[in-house]
Amino acid sequence: MAKFPSTPNRCFTIDGEEIWISRSVTVLAVLIVIYDGAAYVPLNKRGPDLPSEVGKWGLAGGYLDYDETIGGAVMREVWEELGLDLQELQANHRLVGSLDQPSLVFSEPRRLQNVTMHYPLMVFLKPGSPLPTLKPQVSQGEVTDVGWFPLEEVLSMELAFRHQDILRSCLAKEFANIWPSPYSK
Repeated sequence: MAKFPSTPNRCFTIDGEEIWISRSVTVLAVLIVIYDGAAYVPLNKRGPDLPSEVGKWGLAGGYLDYDETIGGAVMREVWEELGLDLQELQANHRLVGSLDQPSLVFSEPRRLQNVTMHYPLMVFLKPGSPLPTLKPQVSQGEVTDVGWFPLEEVLSMELAFRHQDILRSCLAKEFANIWPSPYSK
């Protein structure tokens, strides 16, 4: 038996191009927006073309494309699944959190998303600004619905991939000193 029982990555050459088969890497935007003193979470409902958790609400996230950075992937996924431009939000409001580096790298090889980068992001909208319009940029096969939900409601929902637990963890760790929340316990 090998010292490490993991499955090694494989490389194939197709039409002169090297293609590597390796573990699946995903990004997850743990996004909370503070609007008029209250916290809201944008969620999307998973569509019928997805391989799992169909019909459940969840945070925006997805697989890293071959030629992008992880920060680029989180911005793309939020744009595709919610229609929110994180760079625009950052330019016009106060965004706390990094669009470049995740706060946590989660690895559990038994799941489809066996390496996930968590990006806790909190946006404080300027006074008088409404919640941004949500408009997915993907087919209804991927996202069937989107909506803004009060944080308290989201924490009591059963979200895809146990996103409610990830949200609670971010409230207790990353957001505790930024926005004191009664839900961070």
